[in-house]
Amino acid sequence: MLRYDYKNMLSSTVGLYGSTSQNLNKLRPRLSQAKQAVLELAKTNEQGWLKSPDDQVMLKRIQTMAREKKFVKNCLVIGIGGSDLATRALYQALGHANKGVKLYFAGSNTDPDELFAALKSLDLKHTLINIVSKSGNTVEPMLCFFTVLRALKKTVGKNYAQHIVATTDAKNGALRELAEKYRWSALPVPANVGGRFSALTDVSLFPLALARVDIGGLLHGAKNQRDEFVSQAVSHNAPALFAALQYLAYTVHSQKIQVLMPYAQRLHQFGFWYRQLWAESLGKRVGRNNRVVKIGPTPIAALGATDQHSQVQLYNEGPHDKTVTFIEVEKFEHDLEAAPELNEIPGLAYLVGKKFSQIIQIERLATALALNQNNRPNGTIFLPQVNAEHMGGLIMFFELAAAISGELYDINAYDQPGVEAGKRAMHDLMR
Repeated sequence: MLRYDYKNMLSSTVGLYGSTSQNLNKLRPRLSQAKQAVLELAKTNEQGWLKSPDDQVMLKRIQTMAREKKFVKNCLVIGIGGSDLATRALYQALGHANKGVKLYFAGSNTDPDELFAALKSLDLKHTLINIVSKSGNTVEPMLCFFTVLRALKKTVGKNYAQHIVATTDAKNGALRELAEKYRWSALPVPANVGGRFSALTDVSLFPLALARVDIGGLLHGAKNQRDEFVSQAVSHNAPALFAALQYLAYTVHSQKIQVLMPYAQRLHQFGFWYRQLWAESLGKRVGRNNRVVKIGPTPIAALGATDQHSQVQLYNEGPHDKTVTFIEVEKFEHDLEAAPELNEIPGLAYLVGKKFSQIIQIERLATALALNQNNRPNGTIFLPQVNAEHMGGLIMFFELAAAISGELYDINAYDQPGVEAGKRAMHDLMR
C-alpha cells in the first residue's frame, strides 16, 4: 500500500506556515463525519465510484468486448476531461511494457492540426474508434468523432461499424441513440459516476484492456485502498489526513495553490488527471443550502525533477500561498548507473557509481528539505512501484481525498455548473 508522510505539513517542521497538531485534532470530529457522509453516498448508490472495484460484471463485460475487438492494432480514444484524462494517465504509467493494442488520443481539443496528424498517421483499417461521451452532446469529442467517422467509412466501407465502440450513458442521450440506430458496439457510463470519478469504470478500463494493461490489478489495488479507508480511523487514514491538511492549509494559512509533483516521468499525465479532479470537484461558487462561497484550491501539475529547474524557485522563495505534495516511486522497473566518464567534470564526479533511482529519490528529498528550510509545507506519497495494483490504489486515494474535501468545504464535489455555463456560452456564440 502507498504511504503518506505529512510531517512536513506540520508547524513542528515548517514553522508558522504549517498546520498545528491542535488544529488537526480539532478537525477530527468533522473529518469522521465527512468519512461517514462519503460512505453513506456509496451505501445509498447516490455515488457509485466507491463500488467500482467490486464490479465483476463490469470486468467480465470489458474483457469480453476487448476479446471481440482484438483484430485491431490501434485504438483512437476520443474524449475530453473525465472521458480521457485517466486513460491517458494510466496508459502512460502502465501501457509501455504491454504488447497489446496501441492507444492514441483525440477529442480533447478542436485544434485541426492535431486531428489531421492523427488521421494521417493511423491506418483506419486496423484501428478501433472508442468514442467516450456520457451525453453525446460535448462539442470537442463529437466534432472530432464525426470527422473520423467520415474518414473511417471511406476507408473501411460497409463494415465500418465493427470499428466503433461507444462508451456512453446506458439508456439515454444522443450517442446512445446513434449506437442503437447504427448497431455500434456500446459500453455504459454508470449513471451515478461522474466523469472525473470514472477512471475505474468502462470509460478507462476498456481501452486499457485493449492495451493489455492489467485492469484486474487496477481494481484490486483500488479495492485495497478503499477497504483500508473504510476500516481505519481518520487519525490514521491517509486520504482523510491528506484532505484535512490541504483544507487547513487553505482555510487557516490562505495556501490556496496545491501542487502535485511526482518524481517519475510515467506519472506526468497523472498530474493532469489530479488537476481536473481537484479543480472541478472543489472549485465552487455555491455551497450547500445555496450559500455563495466562491471557494476552491487551485491545483498545479508539476514534474520532478524537471520542474526543479522551472517552478521550484517560485515555490521556495515566492509567496507563502502553496502546498507541495510529492510522489516518490520506491522501486523503478529498470535502473541505470551514472557513467564513470562523469569523472571528467569535477563538479559531477560525486555521481559516479550512483544509481539513477537513488539520484531521483535524493533530488526529491533535497527539494523537500529546501522547502522545509524556507517554511514551505510539503508532503510525500510513497508509491511502492508503478504497477497496476498501486496505480489503482493511487487513483482511489485521490478520489477519496477529493470526496472528503468536498465534505469539509461543505460543497457538492460531484457537479460542475461552471463547466456547463461555458458550454452554453459557446453554443450561443456559434449560432
